[in-house]
Amino acid sequence: MKTKTAKTYDEFIEMVTKYNSQLGANTDTGWKYGQVFFNVLASVRPDLTEMIRGTMHDPFHHDTVSKETYNYLASKW
Repeated sequence: MKTKTAKTYDEFIEMVTKYNSQLGANTDTGWKYGQVFFNVLASVRPDLTEMIRGTMHDPFHHDTVSKETYNYLASKW
């Protein structure tokens, strides 16, 4: 996945929305929302990706992202 840089958290969320419409569950790839979210995060803020990998904030295997994860990442941005 090649993405542009998100300078703000809101830009990151916009990118997730865009890529989810291209790669998400209703497409041929069928990626979970959490998978799209995690991979976009990895492309723009790998430091934050490593902070949440394997923790309760890691959304990769989930269809949704928890409010706690959104809040946690926004506070670290």
